[in-house]
Amino acid sequence: MNIQKLKFSHFRNYDSASFSFEPAMIHVLFGRNAQGKTNILEGIYYLSHLRSFRTLKTGSLIEHDEQAFSIECLVERKTRLEDLRIYVEDHKKRLFRYGSPVPAASSFVGIVNAILFCPDDLNLFSSSPSKRRQFMDMELVKLSRTYTSTLSHYQKLLKDRNAALKAFHPDSLLIETLGVQMAKEARILIEQRASFLSLLEEKANEVLPVFSESAETLQIRYKTSVETDSENLEEALLEAYEKSIKKDKQTKNTSVGIHRDDIEFILNGKLLTQTASQGQKRTVLLALKIGLAKIIEEKSGQYPIMLLDDVFSELDNLRKAALIASLPKNMQVFITTSEELSPALFNRPVKFYTVENAKMKEGIYHVES
Repeated sequence: MNIQKLKFSHFRNYDSASFSFEPAMIHVLFGRNAQGKTNILEGIYYLSHLRSFRTLKTGSLIEHDEQAFSIECLVERKTRLEDLRIYVEDHKKRLFRYGSPVPAASSFVGIVNAILFCPDDLNLFSSSPSKRRQFMDMELVKLSRTYTSTLSHYQKLLKDRNAALKAFHPDSLLIETLGVQMAKEARILIEQRASFLSLLEEKANEVLPVFSESAETLQIRYKTSVETDSENLEEALLEAYEKSIKKDKQTKNTSVGIHRDDIEFILNGKLLTQTASQGQKRTVLLALKIGLAKIIEEKSGQYPIMLLDDVFSELDNLRKAALIASLPKNMQVFITTSEELSPALFNRPVKFYTVENAKMKEGIYHVES
């Protein structure tokens, strides 16, 4: 997958800008802070996820004194070119594919498949369980339409069950019926989550040795309300709902279920959050992102676009070179940096750009393979 053309209108500090990028190339965006480097990555990420990775406030994405913004791209997917456009005004998104409206966001998300690394991602290990569930769900939604529709249905059932629990006289039969339906959907989601995390662990461990001279092993432990190897997940879930019904009626909220799931990351037999250094956390996170890219290639037949924001800070030249060497050769990569990088670090074609005041100028370096 490759972004061939990218166009902004009133997006962040870009009034009107158009860019062209070569496929299967590393694109290094160099410049001082607040010049617009990360905004380019943010625009690609928005095309992929229909949200920013930096803010929840849509208004922050609109250029000062303007009322709306648009992002357009020409993306290559399996040798096919697709024309996409997002227009946002009054917090409402209008989506277009080949110039025609796309009515459902679920039909747009994942057309551009982009994976992001940014410094804030290091909070994944220590933040709330909801952030780790979001990490799982965000990638599975792009990989599986079944997962997308099942998760949406489960969330509706959960909302209905919570509403029933909040009633002045809760209807026990209704609550039980909703639980039966939730258990059916939850089984599918648990199986897909467990399978995904198992595969991610495998792929991350293939990458991890690249960053470390010593042998390190990563385990990813999926924590859910029932045993994932249970012979009958639905029955186990129903039993968990029944055991919690008294508490649920008191709190007027569903206290067990996949909406409470969590992930534990264990490095060399110890919880990552308790023993790992910042450098180890960074390399584990990079291994997870590259491992994820390999999963996507196996499932879809093409690599996603990799977005690496400020990835080289706190990495020495040896680890910088190791990171670049670990990136699949035919994957398009965008890297932002405020430090000058030697072309000698790169083992594949690379283009350098200088970004200043929302203007991007191609540099003099172009290393041939």
